Amino acid sequence: MELQGTLQMTAGGITLDNYMLLLLAVMVIAGILGGLANYFMSGKGGGSAGKEMIKYALLGIVAALTVPLFLNMISSDLLAVAKSRPIDLFVFAGFCLLFVLFSRRFVESAAEKLMQQLGQLRRPD
Repeated sequence: MELQGTLQMTAGGITLDNYMLLLLAVMVIAGILGGLANYFMSGKGGGSAGKEMIKYALLGIVAALTVPLFLNMISSDLLAVAKSRPIDLFVFAGFCLLFVLFSRRFVESAAEKLMQQLGQLRRPD
């Protein structure tokens, strides 16, 4: 295997170039920051603060990793444009942060609605 102009890593036949690694790093960092922000906004305190922080950070990373899927679903070319205009990486990072922050609200509201519906089913009319 020969090294070309950019460092390339291969894993099982998949080539990851520097740009893809940069996008992955942006998503992971945004996920951690957004997850920690969600933790602090939740107002949770208690004995196992470290475990809770790690849980929120990991959930944030998972949410941030779904951003490319969402961008693909809405046919956005943000990731392709960001390769030639690096300033758009900040837009992508902001989008990841917002996605992480709003994903918590979405999950909480969906769980609340589900609990309300279950409560209505259990009540005899």
